[in-house]
Amino acid sequence: MPVKDHKQFKPLSLVDQVSQQIQEDILTHQLAIGDRLPTEPKLMARFNVGRSTVREAIKVLVNLGLIEVKQGKGTTIINDTLPDQTISSTLKNAPVIEAYEARKALEVGIVDLACHNRNATDLKAMNYYLEIRSAAAKLHSLDAYRHADEQFHEAITEATHNSVITDIYTDFWNSFKDRFGAGFTKTELYHEQSIIHQNILEAIKQQDPHQAVYWIEKNITLLKQTVND
Repeated sequence: MPVKDHKQFKPLSLVDQVSQQIQEDILTHQLAIGDRLPTEPKLMARFNVGRSTVREAIKVLVNLGLIEVKQGKGTTIINDTLPDQTISSTLKNAPVIEAYEARKALEVGIVDLACHNRNATDLKAMNYYLEIRSAAAKLHSLDAYRHADEQFHEAITEATHNSVITDIYTDFWNSFKDRFGAGFTKTELYHEQSIIHQNILEAIKQQDPHQAVYWIEKNITLLKQTVND
């Protein structure tokens, strides 16, 4: 069934709807291994969504290992089964303290490497998503706020320029947000988190891993306080 766009759509859920429908096509062999995924314009028309939504949905499928994108060769189906959900299962049952310790360990390493490897494009992306995040908070749009926040942290991960780290963190984050997402999208946290996130960006900009790690740890501590096991 086509996904219908509307004025108050939820960015994250819309991406999920598109990615899940394509995923179903692959898992039910309507699209076989070796087949090309329909072009962006065709997917946009099918689901009645914009290009950015299609691209985000494709990224989800790439992270699941179902498709492969090669410049000049299009997008190809490379797998028709979902990967082992070990991280998801572990996080679902893990104590809160262990889940947050794992997140801190990952993000500390990520932000440290991002300080060394970031470039002007990375900084521009981080700044852009913080601006979107701020606008969403003022409108009390939690879904848009969550989406922009995720994009900000994804931009930090991309700034490591390490594909292994990016894939590992993406798998972890998708499972982590399923369990704890409601706790870190509260608008009452926005003011304090806004200061923290701006300081994270500034530390990465100044290539100061000590300060970047300090603010990442402070952010995780703040979020952990809002979550009940």
